[in-house]
Amino acid sequence: MMLDMPLRPVNALVENKKMPEDDLLMEIPSLTDTHSDSDSEGPLGRYMSVLELVAAFQGALTLADAATILDLPKTTVHRLLKGLERADLVHSGRGRNRVYNLGPRLGRLLHAAADEGWITALARPHLQELVETSGETCYLTRLVGHRVLVAVSVSPEVRWRGYVQPGIEMLPHAAATAKAIMAFQSNGLIEQVLSGTLPEFTANTRTDAAWIKNEFAKVREHNYATCIGEIDEGLAALAVPIKQSNGQVLHALGITGPLQRIMDSFMPDRIKILKLAASKLESALSLGASIAGRNDK
Repeated sequence: MMLDMPLRPVNALVENKKMPEDDLLMEIPSLTDTHSDSDSEGPLGRYMSVLELVAAFQGALTLADAATILDLPKTTVHRLLKGLERADLVHSGRGRNRVYNLGPRLGRLLHAAADEGWITALARPHLQELVETSGETCYLTRLVGHRVLVAVSVSPEVRWRGYVQPGIEMLPHAAATAKAIMAFQSNGLIEQVLSGTLPEFTANTRTDAAWIKNEFAKVREHNYATCIGEIDEGLAALAVPIKQSNGQVLHALGITGPLQRIMDSFMPDRIKILKLAASKLESALSLGASIAGRNDK
């Protein structure tokens, strides 16, 4: 069973100007051309220096701090930080002495580059336990760029069961796990995803943006998503988001099977065990990401 569009445009780091992502690096040198051509680090290097400082002092670094450490004019550092903010690589709070944190786009970039091997190794035992408890097929999906893909799937040893193929894409207007992830993404990413082709799988599939956005709002309110005959008329799925400590949602946990069985009077119990399993998985995935990150140091 298969349950389930281009990356959102990159904003140029120049005010009031849009450009293709491929041209981003070509344009960056003109952004901070306040130093002479003899500057050994160069414009891109200064962006990276600022980004490294934000990473080192998350939630504490101010504009004045960065300017002092980098020995650059405040106006130059302000321009660099504004450029990084427009690219979603950093974000800041409010107020005169605002502090800076790494942005959601950088998190998605690091997440997309992660080797799936460790994700499978950590997630499979939790999925197997969930399968034994529920008697249904359970699976983990992850956000890769603008797409939601199945990372790991485990099915019970029974005759009538659902099946979710690892690697397939879950579409955001119909698949429970895709709804559970997309509901917590930025408005820009949601708009881009919904502007793509949204196929109608069954008579229950909805493709109008207003209905889908309302569905996302329900996911945020209740912290779970459904797919009720929206991909296959005889099948249903439930899913919950896996929230990181910083609030980002890059994974979702799903359960699928025959519609009448999944959506019966025990549905609240299934959602409860999904949320419990998602909490355990969040801890495991956070630890795994930390360990895997050591390879980059």
